[in-house]
Amino acid sequence: MLALVHRYSGLLLLVFVLISASTGSVLVFSHEIDRWLNPGLLRVTVPADGRVRPYAEQLAAAIASQAGEAEAWQPVSLVPGRQADGASSVLFRYPDSTRTDRFIWRQVLVDPYSARVLGQRERTRLSADRPGLMNLIGEVHGKLLLGDAGRRCFGIVAIVWLLSLPLGLFLWWPGRGKLRLGLTVRRDLGPARRNIDLHRVTGFYSAPVIAAVTLSGIYMTWPGEVKQLVGMVLAVDGNAAPKMPVADGQAQIDADAALRAARSVFPEGELRRIGLPRRPGEAYAVSIRLPGEVRRPSTARSTVWVDSRDGRPLKVYDATRAAAGDTYLDWQTPLHTGSAFGLAGRLAVAFGGLAAVLGCLSGFLVWRRRTAAGRLTRS
Repeated sequence: MLALVHRYSGLLLLVFVLISASTGSVLVFSHEIDRWLNPGLLRVTVPADGRVRPYAEQLAAAIASQAGEAEAWQPVSLVPGRQADGASSVLFRYPDSTRTDRFIWRQVLVDPYSARVLGQRERTRLSADRPGLMNLIGEVHGKLLLGDAGRRCFGIVAIVWLLSLPLGLFLWWPGRGKLRLGLTVRRDLGPARRNIDLHRVTGFYSAPVIAAVTLSGIYMTWPGEVKQLVGMVLAVDGNAAPKMPVADGQAQIDADAALRAARSVFPEGELRRIGLPRRPGEAYAVSIRLPGEVRRPSTARSTVWVDSRDGRPLKVYDATRAAAGDTYLDWQTPLHTGSAFGLAGRLAVAFGGLAAVLGCLSGFLVWRRRTAAGRLTRS
């Protein structure tokens, strides 16, 4: 009975797991692949003095590049390059006229040493060309190109996959004194036995990675709901932006002044993102990865919110001193991508995804062979 449940739940998840695991293994190294595919957009020449232009100047150049557009593109954030030869990224948004409370997103790349705009690419309108390929793969991985419906579908797949892991491990157990049989692929017993062994071995070795990826995938599908559940058992203070009263006029300080204010709170650490005021009176959100903070793929959780009118720090979130519930939530994305454990963690997630693909294919071949054998027996 348990074998039947495992078999048919696997068949039910087969296509979804193949898509999720294969694209996830690629996305683990999306930054490196993107830089290789688009050197003209994402890589710059570092001058001898290595002097970076002020962030306000880089931002102004990006805004000026959108001046001739028919739409009023609003700058949302500035993300410095992760490497010395990396371009700065300024993210813009524009209200989507076809969907309420949704936006169309655009990324503008700027040379941080000259404040010269290198180009731009759309992040909402998908394309399979070199600038848009990794974004397309990300949308397939997270949403099956079906928007919120696809995201929820993958969330359900993650739940079923996570629940099926203990059953798979139970069926894997080779028996006392036979552990070696469950950890090796015997190639001298023919293709049928080899497929069975491959299915068992890949399932066993990838189980810890799959457990972490599916559990974190559930959070990424329903972050608000998971946060509420975690808050029932662990303290959750949150790192939400402070509520600001509606104010008149534009920001009185620029991005560099906001960064200086944030550095007065966090003098050490790596700048990961400057969130820009989206409405008059709203705060800057300066994210800095602190020493000892779990490594996220691109941004950081530690944040200082700075009043855009007078440069006063309004709220501070220190991820290294966060409440237990916040720490659990902060780890979900780094676990999903493997970045929490550096290159070793990323390789583990990538190989875990490939192992899941092999497990699916070998399991399917085992099922097909047994089904064909059953038909022959009945006939």
